Amino acid sequence: MPKLGGVYARGDFFQQLAGAHKPSVDDMLSDRDYFGLDLSIIPLYGNIRTEDGQMYELLRNPGGNAIYSGLVIQDTTLDGKNLMFNADLTKDCATSEGSVGVREGNEAVWRSAPGIPGKAFEIRVSEDHIKWIEDGLFCLEGPMIKPGLHWYLPARDDGTYYVSHMFELSGEFQGVKARGFVAFDQVYMAEGGCLYQNRDVMMQNYGHIMWYTWATKYKDGSIDAGHFIFGHDRLGFAVFTDGNTVTATQNIEGVVTPDPDHPPFAQYIRLKIDGEEWEFTPDPRGKMPAMLQKYPPTPQQEGLWKRVGDTREVDSYWAWGETETKNGCTRQSKLPTRR
Repeated sequence: MPKLGGVYARGDFFQQLAGAHKPSVDDMLSDRDYFGLDLSIIPLYGNIRTEDGQMYELLRNPGGNAIYSGLVIQDTTLDGKNLMFNADLTKDCATSEGSVGVREGNEAVWRSAPGIPGKAFEIRVSEDHIKWIEDGLFCLEGPMIKPGLHWYLPARDDGTYYVSHMFELSGEFQGVKARGFVAFDQVYMAEGGCLYQNRDVMMQNYGHIMWYTWATKYKDGSIDAGHFIFGHDRLGFAVFTDGNTVTATQNIEGVVTPDPDHPPFAQYIRLKIDGEEWEFTPDPRGKMPAMLQKYPPTPQQEGLWKRVGDTREVDSYWAWGETETKNGCTRQSKLPTRR
């Protein structure tokens, strides 16, 4: 674990817990709090690639209680160089306003509420499988990459508890075959908290350098999937699974190399996790420049995570995350609490 670089006020540790959890439909639908934190948002987000060579970044909050209450899509069809918001695809889709999760058999189900205008959506999540339908746009489904992963960043008055379920996806997007990955996550924060906006411990302290959720499938059928956060002082962890074994550690170091032609995006990221080297290679069309002007206000970028020197042939991949090079590119021993 990184050495302590600063001494904080009573109740502040600025470090995190990370591990695995057993997926449960009852837990997905529960309104209980955890660690005194309330459910803030249910982000359903991921990446698919279609047979015709296009890439789509998908986002919906089925709980309807966030900045984005509708379907959000960024894709490569607009300029062919980046992932850009495509409002034409989503303008007729129903929002998540009034949507409430219910149990139907062995599934947790969210669907567009009665009376909400627009094309309907339905999201069905079990402890093994997900199916996501946006009427007239796409139908995608697939198995869970088990087990579930979760992490907790406590703070004196705030905190973030992040519960994640990741799935492989296949199906059709506008009639074209597609496949990819999606995360169904549930984020708990202090009252009034919102990721990237209010009572967000990482954002308030300018402490994080990089945050990614990702999965990589290989042609031999093996898979790796997880979460990486790397920052200053003691902020940083890796939690990932191969579908059987879970690794959770705070023994992480690294460096972000900024893209000299497209700041503030990354050209390359290299991490050392428990002594093992990992690398991130950006997708050539993976930058999300328009998102910088909206939400979240960080340099989001798609790409590929894998171990350095891994000889397995990559079949499919997803890595949606960000680098915050304005906070630095390597770890500092003392957390900067102000600019």
